[in-house]
Amino acid sequence: MKTDSIYYSPHQVASFFSISRDTLLFYDKIGLFSPVMRRENGYRCYSAEQLNELDTILTLKDLGIPLASIKEVVARINTPSFLSLLEKEEESIRRRMDECRFSLDIVSSIRTSISRAISTEKEKLFIEENPSIPIVRSAIKNTGEECTSDESWQEAYSNLMAAADCKAIIALGSIVPLPDAQRHLGAICREVYATYAKPSEDSIPGGRYAFMYFAGSLSNLASFYRRFLSSLEAEGLTPSGSIYEELSVSSIVTRNESEHVTRLFVRVS
Repeated sequence: MKTDSIYYSPHQVASFFSISRDTLLFYDKIGLFSPVMRRENGYRCYSAEQLNELDTILTLKDLGIPLASIKEVVARINTPSFLSLLEKEEESIRRRMDECRFSLDIVSSIRTSISRAISTEKEKLFIEENPSIPIVRSAIKNTGEECTSDESWQEAYSNLMAAADCKAIIALGSIVPLPDAQRHLGAICREVYATYAKPSEDSIPGGRYAFMYFAGSLSNLASFYRRFLSSLEAEGLTPSGSIYEELSVSSIVTRNESEHVTRLFVRVS
């Protein structure tokens, strides 16, 4: 069929492709897709041959390709340039898929950690074998020997967040050497740590761990430690290394302190 004498109005073209006239005007404004002619009355006219070009533009746009890249290809359309554009977009999509998988794993890990903290019986001692867990950490600059101040903890937390990829952090907590835990009952911490979804030089060593969940405000931390340490002794378990004080459900999750959950865990033999 001969199409060189067939022309369409912006309204018709917009209707064919289920787009707005404003979209056509915008494409014309940026030099991406312009009418082949204008009549004496100023009306824009598009040729039948241009419909294939617009179809290509809209298809590439639906694939997520930026208009600037589409414009560049359309200006010198040929098979090699079109394939090159698709190859670049394929690489971009794969990168985004990897990023989405990583984000999905993080969200899933955080959700699982919170759900476990909520559903597990509180103040009951559990034993499990844990693999090595990557972490990032930051030292706390304690000004005294009896208590870690909120300011000192917050400073260490800020340093950790500045050095780490925040998107890779799963859970946050404090590291308390066993002698400090036994003497101060959690009042003094030496490091802030975060479990990490990326490879790290630091880790919580793998092995046999005892853990216990506690509900309520950290103002009750001394009683948490007392209960945890006495339970270890009652079970004849020997702790070693440091106690990890994980904020499983914190103010990030809920402002109601009665709903906060803290997990204490330590390597045992």
